[in-house]
Amino acid sequence: MNIEDSLSNHLKKFTTAPFLFIGSGFSKRYLNTEDWEGLIRKFCDYVPKGFGYYRSTSNKQWDVAAQLLAEDFHEIWWSDDTFSESRAEFEEQATSKFSPLKIEIAKYLKNIKYQSGINEKNDLELKTLKEVVIDGVITTNWDTLIEDIFHEEEMTKYIGQKQLLFSNNLEVHEIYKIHGCSTDPDSLVLTENDYKEFNSKNAYLAAKLLTIFIEHPVIFIGYSLSDENIIRILESITACLDSSNIDQLKDRLIFVGRSKGAVEGFHESTMIVNGVTIPITRIITDEFDKVYRPLTSIKRKFSTKKLRQMKSEMYELIKHNDPKGKIQVIDYNKSNSDNVEFVVGFGIDHFGEQVQGYIDSNDTNKPSKLRHSLTGYSTYSREDLLREIISDENTISYDYDELLKDTLPEKLKTDHNLPVNRFVKFSTLGDYEELDYKIIKRRNLKYKDFLNNAQRKQMGELAFDWQFTSVKQVYEGFSTLEEKFYYIAILGEQKINLEELKEVLNNHIDLVNEKNQVGTNIRKLFRIYDYLAFGKQTNDKKTKERLLKSN
Repeated sequence: MNIEDSLSNHLKKFTTAPFLFIGSGFSKRYLNTEDWEGLIRKFCDYVPKGFGYYRSTSNKQWDVAAQLLAEDFHEIWWSDDTFSESRAEFEEQATSKFSPLKIEIAKYLKNIKYQSGINEKNDLELKTLKEVVIDGVITTNWDTLIEDIFHEEEMTKYIGQKQLLFSNNLEVHEIYKIHGCSTDPDSLVLTENDYKEFNSKNAYLAAKLLTIFIEHPVIFIGYSLSDENIIRILESITACLDSSNIDQLKDRLIFVGRSKGAVEGFHESTMIVNGVTIPITRIITDEFDKVYRPLTSIKRKFSTKKLRQMKSEMYELIKHNDPKGKIQVIDYNKSNSDNVEFVVGFGIDHFGEQVQGYIDSNDTNKPSKLRHSLTGYSTYSREDLLREIISDENTISYDYDELLKDTLPEKLKTDHNLPVNRFVKFSTLGDYEELDYKIIKRRNLKYKDFLNNAQRKQMGELAFDWQFTSVKQVYEGFSTLEEKFYYIAILGEQKINLEELKEVLNNHIDLVNEKNQVGTNIRKLFRIYDYLAFGKQTNDKKTKERLLKSN
């Protein structure tokens, strides 16, 4: 039996979709990035001591070598003109002597993107990988290749142990970057100190991941069986299981490795961790599309994104309102529901319109977020929140504190680009200490962060000779809505008149749920409006109090 058939039959043993556990070999395969030794060698070019010094002094322990290099690199980064632009951009983030090296490594990796058309075999593999049905990804990689591959899925990402440990992750439609990410330089697990801290919390991480390992098949790609990162995690996980239930891992751990001249195959094997023999499955192949393709044919009733939304909203309902187990999915009109305290599916939104809650949660034109208020359950859709952003500043329609504490942190997990500045400005919460990290992150965005690379480049090219100088001129000067919305953003913050922009947004708010470039471009304009109107201004306590009283 070939690999594809073998893996397909193997996965039929499970009722859950797989998790992928991605290692450095994956990035090496598709991005041709350096291994840890190569990365140390690359950045040794900036310090007087050569690579040989760090290799020998650390005895080839690369976390130790990274720590030694970071200490020497620190002084150079703060004084050498080579890094003047980095200092200007990241000075506030350089909070320790190890920060400069992490910043430069992060900058380097962020700029490495997969180039299609160079390797036809890799193009085919990644095209297939984009179509797989999985519940999530765990990775120790710092680059953003995983996010780029699953960009259209808009998977929720948790960066580092801290974010994962202190978040209500749902184990579906998620990416766990347990060693940090290049988008957050300080999160990188790089030095000896970083690894000591990471390992000290490994038991907590293992407890967080245990459910995944027990309930899902986990496919390891880009790791060897002797990889220290995997060994340590498996040691912590097996420590939570005794010999009588270690068999729960049987068939769930699947390791994919390159053949390196060996015969291609799919077979059962074992590995020893903590003196315990763990049954594993090994796939040996140089053609990874044979691994990815069976994952595309997994059948499920709902999309992963929809499952996450349903699970998230149900979790919030139980967390805040304690239905004490009396939850049932029914058709209210066809079932005897005398003993049911909560019905999933049918209800009335705060505009009096009948909706179908979770059943229609994938329909973004319908409200999809439940909340509890003094008047009972009501809902917020994307359109509701965006309409509030451009409403009169003297009117507040919702409880902004409740929005910031409960609604937005959950909404932002699946609707990543919702504006937040108006809600923060006119809430009674502090700017940072009481806010969810996802809101803080969006609160700190600048104008350029709302633009893509092409728009930033065009802004520079058009800065001095572009004939358009206002929102109205751009809107009247282009023929399609896609172009109108795209080029309004390029005007820049100095030329955008808020009243003109508000008029455009009011006239076209019905397009905010479009799943095309028009929808993308107008949602971007809402973010820009929110930033210009409320993000650049200092919170005014008196204004807050006046608005709250008027409400």
